[in-house]
Amino acid sequence: MGKIKYLRPLVLIAFMIVLQPIFLFSQNKLNRPIFIDTEQLQEIRVLFSENVNSTSSLKNKIDSMSNILLNMKPLSVMEKSITPPSGDKHDFMSIGPYWWPDTSKLDGLPYIRRDGERNPEYYEIPDERYLAETIRAVENLTVLFYITRESKYALKAAEHLRVWFIDEDTRMNPNLVYSQGIPGITSGRGIGIIESRFIFGITDAVILLRESGVWLNGDDEKLTKWFDDYFTWLTTHTYGIDESNEKNNHGTWYDVQTAAIAISLGKYDFAKNILSDVVQKRIEVQIDNEGKQPRELARTKSFSYSLMNLSAFMHLALLGDVVGLDLWNSVSASGGSIKKALDYLLPYAVDQGNWKYKQIDKFKTDAFLPMLLLAQKKYDEKLYGSWILKLFGDKISFYERIKKL
Repeated sequence: MGKIKYLRPLVLIAFMIVLQPIFLFSQNKLNRPIFIDTEQLQEIRVLFSENVNSTSSLKNKIDSMSNILLNMKPLSVMEKSITPPSGDKHDFMSIGPYWWPDTSKLDGLPYIRRDGERNPEYYEIPDERYLAETIRAVENLTVLFYITRESKYALKAAEHLRVWFIDEDTRMNPNLVYSQGIPGITSGRGIGIIESRFIFGITDAVILLRESGVWLNGDDEKLTKWFDDYFTWLTTHTYGIDESNEKNNHGTWYDVQTAAIAISLGKYDFAKNILSDVVQKRIEVQIDNEGKQPRELARTKSFSYSLMNLSAFMHLALLGDVVGLDLWNSVSASGGSIKKALDYLLPYAVDQGNWKYKQIDKFKTDAFLPMLLLAQKKYDEKLYGSWILKLFGDKISFYERIKKL
């Protein structure tokens, strides 16, 4: 990807809720979200309702952004000006961000690759951006509903979901056949699946939305059917198989997306099979015994991609908690681990000048906060607490402490 979103993007309001490994299953549906700890959210809700001083920054944020959230127009794949090769605008579409016209050819075809340099043409097709914005809006609105119990947030979240996933006139077809195509070479690629890597945030949000009374059974059934169809495509289409075999961040995020959706659909055995292979298939191949991620270090945005991939591994570890697998402390045959990958990167967040690999973008350290909050809980509270102080000081607001991974 071009503009690296190595943690779940923060738009409007986003929350870091550290997962507790407590889950209830009923009729093949989760009663609690995977990545959102409702017990912690409940504590926040109580504090919020009691006007506790520590929540003042959160209250201010909600007040200032509420109008933007509630006035946001629902987005649709139908709004793009370019029609996919299928002739159906319901199909998601994008071009490879790092592919540019060949200036030595009159027609520029076939496009050529310039790693890390995003072609402005990428932005002419808004499907990827619109999907990401829809996911963020639904997540934020449902969390706001859970905290405030104000139905206006739930109503707006439901509106977004119906437009993108359900309504026949505006819905996205459940596939990514035309994602990250390359003009003159191919209309789509398995690599394009990374553009939907945060879609599991929808399944988390809907669990909260079911409490609202505005999300109807018919809506729930239709959305579940969409995800079931998408899951089938994701796990059987050539592009999905290609992406599952990628040996860098693409493969890691494929596992995150697939395992999370599988759990939401009640396909727990499928999810456990994926997660059981993480140590050998992902950590062994991608993280060495020093914590380096060689395949990400080879990129022109080596630090950013290393963070992006580490985020995926932490998501996998959270998913492992759901099915009873401890990926946090797992070590591969050659000595690689998630903890080592974090420990390797942390010093360079302070001493960026010592980074020996190519990084054509600015170093961004904000991404470490949610990772360190998790590391405090999963590894060593004192050690990673000291890193939080070193990188962010001792004035981290209540709002910042609940940002989402």
